[in-house]
Amino acid sequence: MITLSALLMNNGLPNQPILLIEPHRNHAGIWRIKFCYDDLEPLSMNADQASELAVGLHQMAEDEVASEIDEAVVRAKRYGAM
Repeated sequence: MITLSALLMNNGLPNQPILLIEPHRNHAGIWRIKFCYDDLEPLSMNADQASELAVGLHQMAEDEVASEIDEAVVRAKRYGAM
């Protein structure tokens, strides 16, 4: 079984508390999921990768963070369809 730290690292995220998870549009106009940290630059990933990360987090019972990611993905896809 993969650890939380490994799951985050495999997705390009540090194992630090996430302050905010939200959809954001990059310079090319593509909606992505942004992860904001206290002392690091925000990091982002595409919505499909974020959805897969949320599945892994749900499997680890990290439901609060996973649900925030799920909500951000839904909003990003809705914004992208407008």
